[in-house]
Amino acid sequence: MVSLRGRWRPTLASAVVLLIGVTTGCGGPGPSSNVASVSTGSTTTSTTPANVYEQQRAEGVTRLLDDLTTAVSAGDLRAIGRLVDDTAIPAFENRWVTAAENFRPRPFSGDESDGRLQFARFRYQLAPTEEAETLVPADVQGLLDVKGSSDSWVAPVELRYALGGERAPGVDEPEVVVTNQFVVARYGDEWKLVGDAEALGGEPSPTQLWELPGLSVSDVETAGGTSVIAWYLRTNPALANLRRLLPDAVDAVTAFWGNSWDRRAVLVATSTPKEFDELVAPGRGVTGTAAAATVYSRVDFPRRTASGQRIVFTPAADDLAAPTLAVVLRHELTHVAARAQTALDAPLWITEGVAEYVGRKGTYTRFPDAAPDLTEAVRAGNTPTALPDDAAFAMNGQNSQIAYQSAWSMAAYVADRYDEARLKRLYLGVAATSDPARQEAAIRAALGVGRDELVAGWGRWLEGQVR
Repeated sequence: MVSLRGRWRPTLASAVVLLIGVTTGCGGPGPSSNVASVSTGSTTTSTTPANVYEQQRAEGVTRLLDDLTTAVSAGDLRAIGRLVDDTAIPAFENRWVTAAENFRPRPFSGDESDGRLQFARFRYQLAPTEEAETLVPADVQGLLDVKGSSDSWVAPVELRYALGGERAPGVDEPEVVVTNQFVVARYGDEWKLVGDAEALGGEPSPTQLWELPGLSVSDVETAGGTSVIAWYLRTNPALANLRRLLPDAVDAVTAFWGNSWDRRAVLVATSTPKEFDELVAPGRGVTGTAAAATVYSRVDFPRRTASGQRIVFTPAADDLAAPTLAVVLRHELTHVAARAQTALDAPLWITEGVAEYVGRKGTYTRFPDAAPDLTEAVRAGNTPTALPDDAAFAMNGQNSQIAYQSAWSMAAYVADRYDEARLKRLYLGVAATSDPARQEAAIRAALGVGRDELVAGWGRWLEGQVR
């Protein structure tokens, strides 16, 4: 048996989990704010096979990946069965079966717009790399040897895709690149799928929308073109509300942020905590108290672009009244609009405060209705003397509520005392950095005062609001 085995390490995609207060969504942009951000896509250069054997191996696995691409996108369950090796664990094979089932034609419908997801682009391919190969685990190799495999390889693989919607190109998003490792085995002239990075003891690749059962999609026209709502079974209330609320929510965010964002989005309504957890970074979702999360695949800060942005709603969204869900939606869309202008470690008082301001605008007539916990604190003589730090936003009851309400009220104060244009300018300056000195300079450039003066003015404004 010939087997070239070495070491190769992928960059795995993850997600950003944005935790929320009692009635709203939230979306901090960095790890210090319960966010796990990971760029996806290959950053290595292409190599030329060193010999004829390696070239033939690459060509054989390329054919396998082409067949996998066709089988998944066509919903061909029989083809999936032929492509997956008998030694693969059931969970690995079920991933492909579920994906293919989501793309099978729906009964009694010959229309392509029958709720199935269409892609603008979709392909599995070998990823360029200059790193050494990863060893096939000994236990896996032993099974392959017994079965008569003539070769095995831990192949570097990329999934390159762009969502469409009910029809392609649909939302026509920038291409998303997800890197992974596939264990593949050769039998004669054929190669088969054995496992992925999880089989190598690594983290599983990020779950894609179509890898969970019961996926359907619906197109919604918004100011920037086609937006898409994806949903799973038993999410009817949230689906109906989101479809109705989305166009106005996009317009509301645009009224503050301007036209410099896509003005379209991908929303996902989940029906179980497990579905929600599968679509966000492991360990980051708090489905008992969260209503939504935003995720992305990659941010290109020099080009001011972000790819793979999704707003994922927990099952709790089904129980929210439409006005409350609208607040959550506007909040999360603000994070989508601002993503490429927001440093990964930007302070939460500005990122959450502005998102809350946009989300809540026009939904209250009295300050105490919008910030009851903060109102109680100020009336008790505990007017804030500093901006809340990131730790204060943790999901721990009243303290986090005061943090969110404080952040919101700071944004509301700036909009009231100055104007919304200067509030946006404040965001662009402060959210661009985690450096306190640069933040201080940004505050002064936007408002003409320093941090201490800003906080003092905010405190006086709060005391006036709660009288």
